[in-house]
Formats: sequence, C-alpha cells, structure tokens
Amino acid sequence: MYKLVDNYILQHFIGKVFMTLLAFIVIFLLVDIVDHLDHIMDSDMPSREIIRYYYHTVPWYFSLGLPMSLLLATVFTFGILQKNNELSAMKASGVSIRRLSISLLIMGLFFSIFSFYFDNLYVTEHLQKRNELGTKYNLIRSKAQKMKKKDIFRQEAKNEVLGIRRYQFRNQTAHNISIQNISDGTLVSRLDAPLMKWNVDEQYWILPKHFTRSWKDETLSFYKSEKDTILKLNFTPTDLTQTTVKPEEMNYWELKQFVNKLEQHGVKDPRWAVNMYFKPAFACTSFLMVLFGLSLSIRKPRSNLAVGIGISIFVIFMYYAAIKTGQSLGYKGSLSPFLSVWIPNLIFFLSGLYLFKNTRT
Repeated sequence: MYKLVDNYILQHFIGKVFMTLLAFIVIFLLVDIVDHLDHIMDSDMPSREIIRYYYHTVPWYFSLGLPMSLLLATVFTFGILQKNNELSAMKASGVSIRRLSISLLIMGLFFSIFSFYFDNLYVTEHLQKRNELGTKYNLIRSKAQKMKKKDIFRQEAKNEVLGIRRYQFRNQTAHNISIQNISDGTLVSRLDAPLMKWNVDEQYWILPKHFTRSWKDETLSFYKSEKDTILKLNFTPTDLTQTTVKPEEMNYWELKQFVNKLEQHGVKDPRWAVNMYFKPAFACTSFLMVLFGLSLSIRKPRSNLAVGIGISIFVIFMYYAAIKTGQSLGYKGSLSPFLSVWIPNLIFFLSGLYLFKNTRT
C-alpha cells in the first residue's frame, strides 16, 4: 500500500514542480527581455543570436527557479490532497503524515544532488557562452562600462600574479594593484601601486608611482618610484571587459583550484572562497525547500491553500535575503567563507526540522 501511496503523491508532486518551474523560467525571461530590450534594439543583434543568447540563459534560470518550485510544489501537493480530503482518507487507513512525507524528502535530496552537478557541469558552461554573446553585442559590456569591477586576478607569467582591487571601465584606470613574483612557493618580490592607467596612444599601461619589496637570501630591500613607469602586460582594457571570468561562470572544481592557487601565491581574497563554498550550499536549497514546504503544509491541515502559498513566498524571500547577507559578511571578512554560506542553510534546516517534528502525525 505504501508504494501505491508514494507513487500517487510523487505523480502529483513532479507535475507541479515542472509546472511552477516553467512559470518561473517564463517570468525570468520576460523580465530579462524587457531589461535588455533597449540594448538589443541598439546592438543590431541578429534574431538567431538573440535566440542563442536566451537559449544559454535558460539553464541559469532553471537552476535559480528550482528551489522555489520545489517549495511551492510541496505546498500545492499537500494542499490539494487536503482540500480533496485525500489526506484524511490516507490517515484513516493507517498511513501517518510523516510517512507520507518520506517520498518527498527523498526527492528533495535527489534534487539537491542533481542541482549540484547540473549547476557545475552544465549551467556554468552556458553562462560563459551567454556572456560571450552579451559582450559581443554590448548587452553586457554597455552595463559593465558604467560600473566598477572588483577583485580581478590574472596570471601574467608562470610565477607572476597580478591583482587589481578595483577597475573603472569608463576611464580605463585600475586602483590598488599588486604584482607578486613567486619562486618555488616563496614570495620573491611584490610591487604595489595605488593607480595604473592605460595609454591609449602607445597601447601600454603606466604606473604614476609604485613601491617594490624584494626578498633575497633572507634580506628585504625596498624600492620606491614617483615617476611614470611603463608596464607591459599581456592584456588590454578590452580584454578586461570581455574575458574577466565571473565566479558564476566557474564550476566548483575550477573555483577550488583557483582559490588554492591564490593561497599558494600568498593572495587572500575571501570573495572567491565564498563563491566556492556557495556552490554546494546552494545545491542543498532544494532539500531545505521541500522540508519547509512539508512543515508549512501539514502543520495546520485546515489552513487555506492561499495562505500556505503566501507564507511560502515569504520564506523564499527570507531565505534569499539570508544568503545575500551571509555572502556580504563573507566578502567583508566578518565571517569565514565557509560559515558565511552555510549558516543560513543551518538556520533554515533547524527551523524546518523543528516545525516538521512538531506537526500532527
């Protein structure tokens, strides 16, 4: 009997997951199209390329909408079963509410595992292609040029890492730069400069002033220059605009490798570590949303379905607000990168578990 009940509930649940997920994807796409409409019209972007651009956008919206869809689908499933008195019939036949929840919790766990691999093996690849098209037709670059890009790292040579704290696209100026030279895992020299400018006529970078520290045979030496110094690097402002990799374009394993490389070169930037830990933390959202959905659905069996949906939307906003707050604290170094993304999950897991354990069986 349990198998029949599980199959019946899952049939309702899966259908509602894809129904709500499709609705979210359509809403996200419409908002995106409206947001980029002016840029699309001005860019002379061919229709075929527009379709390609949004084809590569869909996986990202699928990933973003999945946890929300799971929460609403859980509330819908149990809400409709309750409305039709099917839950009461199942309880009368000896099947407890908690037993009915097991199949959905297993599905939540499955979707979490699926989400992790889908995001890291599929979504990141499509985001790269989407951003390449957006940059090519100024859909992304036109916005980026009005903004400041932060925390750029480039490996200029085998043992040389360049760090730019802040880059302004409009005047092609980099602020707070450092160039570290590493040999056999040891820092040999480090150049620091408050400013780096691009010379448009000569096509090279200029340091108005800089400060260099060098280590040799355990002896530290200093060099300070107040004069313009030509710096020939392997990139131009155009390269920075087009090819600066964003964390969401890198999968978990690429981010982990990049963070390890930064640490080996003595560069400590919590932003990249926060985004690395965020990958598995966000994947767990699917399970958390199912757990919360079950708690909301069966805690007050006679409550109105609309009330459950309203509370679900509130939970979604609270969860994403908690994630953003945690990330911000991690970026600033107020929390460790690991805790900054896992604390919101822990809070919502314990809250959902408490509500679930105190439901009527």
